[in-house]
Amino acid sequence: MRRSRAKIRWKQPLLTLAALTLLLAFDGSGILRVGLGCAVLHECGHALAYRLLWRRWPEIEVSPFGLCLRLRGLPMPPAQELALAAAGPLANLLACAAVLLFMRGAGYSYGGYWFACCNLLVGGSNLLPLPGLDGWHIAGALHGIWRT
Repeated sequence: MRRSRAKIRWKQPLLTLAALTLLLAFDGSGILRVGLGCAVLHECGHALAYRLLWRRWPEIEVSPFGLCLRLRGLPMPPAQELALAAAGPLANLLACAAVLLFMRGAGYSYGGYWFACCNLLVGGSNLLPLPGLDGWHIAGALHGIWRT
C-alpha cells in the first residue's frame, strides 16, 4: 500500500520566512506564537477532514498571509464542502473546550486562557461569511443543500 503525505507549497518563501522570523523575534508577549499554533491547529482540522473524505492528504499552501488548503478545481457536493469548511472552526472550538476543561481540574493559568481565547478568535473569525473564509463556504454549502 502506498502511503500518501501532505504536500506543503510555499508561496513567496523568502518573504514568508523573513516575516515569520521578524514577527517571532519581536513577540515579547507570546500571543503571536499562540495564534500561529491555533492557526496550524485550524488547518489540521481541515486536513484531517480532507483525509477522511478523499482518502489522501491535501496540499497546504503557506504564504505571507497564512495557511490554507489548496482546493481549486476540486468538485465536491455541498455536504462535503460543509464538512470540510466546518472542520477548521470545529478543531478550534474543541481545543478551546479541552483546555478549559483541563484547567478546571488542574488549575487556571494565564497561558491556558491565552490559548482558549486565541482558539475562539481564530475559529470565530473564520466563521464570518466573507469570501475566502470558512463561513463563506459554509453559507454556500448550506444554500446548496437547501436548494436541492
